Amino acid sequence: MHSPAIAIVGAGVRGTAALGRIAARVIAAPPADPLDIHVIDPFPPGSGRIWRDGQPRSLVMNTVPAHSTVFDDATLAFSAPFPGPDFASWCAGVAAGDIAVESEWVHDAAALTLPWSTPSRSLYGHYLRWAHRRFAKSLPPQVTLTVHAASARRIAVEADVFRIALDPVPLAPPAATPTTIMADTVLLALGWVPRTHCGSASTDVPSENPIDQRIERIAPGDRVAVHGMGMGFTDLLSLVTEERGGAYIPASAPTRPGALEYRASGREPSLIAGSRSGLPFLAKPDFGAVPPRARLSALHAAIPQLVGRRPLDFAVDVLPLIERDAAAEYHRALSELHPDAYRADPRTLLDALQAPPDGTGSAHWRELEDASLDAAVRRFDAAAVLAPFASRDAEALDHEIAERIADDAAEAALGLRSPWKRALHVFQAARASIIPLTDFGGTAAASSDDLRRYLFLAGLIGSGPPLFRVEQLLAAHRAGVVRFAGPGFTVRADQTGRAVHHSLSAEPLSHVDRVAEAFLNLPDAERLGDPLIDGLLDDGLARIWAGTAPGEPATLEIAEADSALVGASGAPTAGLHSVGPLHEAIRRFTIIAPIPGTRSSVLREIDAAVESMLARTRARVHRTAEEAA
Repeated sequence: MHSPAIAIVGAGVRGTAALGRIAARVIAAPPADPLDIHVIDPFPPGSGRIWRDGQPRSLVMNTVPAHSTVFDDATLAFSAPFPGPDFASWCAGVAAGDIAVESEWVHDAAALTLPWSTPSRSLYGHYLRWAHRRFAKSLPPQVTLTVHAASARRIAVEADVFRIALDPVPLAPPAATPTTIMADTVLLALGWVPRTHCGSASTDVPSENPIDQRIERIAPGDRVAVHGMGMGFTDLLSLVTEERGGAYIPASAPTRPGALEYRASGREPSLIAGSRSGLPFLAKPDFGAVPPRARLSALHAAIPQLVGRRPLDFAVDVLPLIERDAAAEYHRALSELHPDAYRADPRTLLDALQAPPDGTGSAHWRELEDASLDAAVRRFDAAAVLAPFASRDAEALDHEIAERIADDAAEAALGLRSPWKRALHVFQAARASIIPLTDFGGTAAASSDDLRRYLFLAGLIGSGPPLFRVEQLLAAHRAGVVRFAGPGFTVRADQTGRAVHHSLSAEPLSHVDRVAEAFLNLPDAERLGDPLIDGLLDDGLARIWAGTAPGEPATLEIAEADSALVGASGAPTAGLHSVGPLHEAIRRFTIIAPIPGTRSSVLREIDAAVESMLARTRARVHRTAEEAA
């Protein structure tokens, strides 16, 4: 008979946060009997696969340090708290010598990191591993933590206990990791589960985490078709330019602050970039400080009433509130920075935008905007980001896309002095606020396309690369390393090889030597080819959520209360829980890490699962004691 046991499969951000919530709860209410915790991951606990050490330090985060944590805070009001430093505070502690680290590089990198910096992913991995060690050291003596350098291959239920079959990593000592673990309850914290297949037969570098993509397949001088125009593309660009000896240096005749030139190493390929839409992801604004908290007054005021009316028509009930909050930010900024843009007093417009959603005149802000603004002044409309391209000629289209990127970079460089970027910041930030309105089928099926369009647009606005990466992209374009292909980007085979096409011309744009995918798709539970997920589905311990909209990745169904996987019968599989991107279609915005000071939905969902798991282990102890008596 094994001791009561909990297993956490996955030791990245969510697995580490889960260990922290377990630690907090067992410190507050120490178990009377021994408790075993098993952490299972082939990569180091804390950083896991994505944030592991050894990756190029030119690869940077897409979130500022002040918005990254695995500890809880007062906004969560947990009964058993485990507060600790967010990433920015940790860097400050390392720099001051208050937190010991294992290398001089970590100390120096932390000392250079401001709360709004874009630090390396490697440095963030050091923070996560430190947090994992802190949680582990805090466990009471009757709680034993064992870390298994292994992958979970299969989970089966035997007499109400989970048997987890492991595949130890090749270099692990044979005696160090068993091939089977027994646990009373299991949390899957799998993160971005990689696909085991390699995409289409024509793809040389399939979609993956950049450090696992085998970029070395791309030889100097290769002509490479690249699917994707977001953060993944700028990652790939960094790996084939500055990581091969090239250098981005300040422009000798800059057209704007921050403009760069590229000094080639001679080892670069030639990249032709495109996507289905052809639209580039926008640069993150350089606010020169931690990004301001988005003011979403109209949306937040309406949420209690909207929750009671679910399922909602997203385009009618929700999107106008987001647009109104973004427009309010736009006109607050515009009226402060450029009061001459108005031909009438803007206070009437601002009052209407900032009034409660059912306030007098609040529905007429667009008419008031037209009446207030000078005719030549730009109106706020986030959908302008999706404007179709005017050019059809390949050279002109390449130039038009580059101009769009440059114009956006100029706005991003203005930071708080850009009304446009401030408004877009609010528009995209609403993704986190609409969770209670959209989770678990909160929007009507007929409105799923509207929600998906908003999420796509908000992703273009809010999930793009930091500004310096966009300046590097523009420099590489001017140097001839990058060319933009436009929308409808495809690669087709013909008599002479593979050729890039786009939807604006029947003629091929260029023949290529290699094809690369520079993006990460959300995990699709039906297409992963992962033995663990496939086994759960085959054994009826999990099922695909029926509410997944056409075109969305298949999502594993979970219970709203505690993230227990729902089995084939329609009932939750008691003791088996799962959190993270595998459930994005049912529990929205799972892809983000916890953000401090925001009552993090990620930490709340993890804590609810942990509470249920600990209750199950306590019940098992009581049941065993009764049987023994």
